[in-house]
Amino acid sequence: MKNIIDYLTIKSTINELVKTENNALVDKLIDTLNNNKIPKPEKHNKKEDIETNHYKIDLSKKQLNDIIDLLIDLEVKSLTIDGESSPSTSHLTSLIDKWSSIEV
Repeated sequence: MKNIIDYLTIKSTINELVKTENNALVDKLIDTLNNNKIPKPEKHNKKEDIETNHYKIDLSKKQLNDIIDLLIDLEVKSLTIDGESSPSTSHLTSLIDKWSSIEV
């Protein structure tokens, strides 16, 4: 499915978006964590491990684009003065890639 994303991606995105003070998107992602968990298969070996959870993404196209745009802004700000990547840049690039694969 193209509208499913993992717990760590959502949690990391929330942590990054808090920096942008976009409370509406942060609240929407928190709502996703609280209400859109996909049940794990009966024989899943880590049923209680929250980090193995996946969630159905219920965002508008605008909300999804806003998340990606805000992450891109943070990615650009994470570059060094010389325009080189930092560890934060790599993390943000990974988040952007994951959100860009979502289809709403």
